Amino acid sequence: MRSLFLLCALILMSLASPAVAQAPSGYAEIYDAPTKVNLGGRPVVADIEFHEKTAGGETRLALVTDVTKFVVETQTDLKNWIANRRSDCGERWASGEPRIRFPEGAIRFSIYLEIEYWSCGWNGQGDPTRLAQETGNVDVTLIPYVENGKLQARLGAFTLSEQTGLSKYLPLEFVVRRALEQELAKLNENPKFYRAPQPLFDENFVYESISAAETKDDRIVITALYKGPASNPARERILRKLRDDGITQ
Repeated sequence: MRSLFLLCALILMSLASPAVAQAPSGYAEIYDAPTKVNLGGRPVVADIEFHEKTAGGETRLALVTDVTKFVVETQTDLKNWIANRRSDCGERWASGEPRIRFPEGAIRFSIYLEIEYWSCGWNGQGDPTRLAQETGNVDVTLIPYVENGKLQARLGAFTLSEQTGLSKYLPLEFVVRRALEQELAKLNENPKFYRAPQPLFDENFVYESISAAETKDDRIVITALYKGPASNPARERILRKLRDDGITQ
């Protein structure tokens, strides 16, 4: 399912322009080439850069990528996710145009949201009737983090403004927060999200950290760090599989 929270996983790879940022200090470039990428069934060819540092018996790999164009696509995914939350007898969601930003490594989105509640009478056998409607501007911050080598995400700030409607029947904050927490719980238990992508996973690499930044020219740059056992054969296998098979999450 393409939900809002797949954003956290999808932006880890370059689905957009070549990387524009420098690798972390002490890393040396080991790979830079157009590469097949397949995340969540969305295959593309993207410019991928990897940088490496070896110390203390471990190898660290840094993936630095510009994902500006993909953020625009993800805003459309978010709008579609909301539009699909529609039941003849139950909740019906609608929204305005979303905006996604990356303040200090977090993921923040703001959007105008409308939620209606419809009833179909006793045992759901009657014609749909709207019982209540509530609207408001929703501002949510998601915090990606790494725990025991696994990528995770949690709900940070959550605010509502300019609310209208019948909160007695349809408390907007409760409904939206519940949906967010349900999606996050499913995401954090999904191996396709929390583990390192192939071919890194096969060589026992795990996440070390992840961060996002907005550049002065409004580009979005993601830096994902991975760590694993130091091994020249493993390094060569990773590079060969990157060239031959690409990256799969």
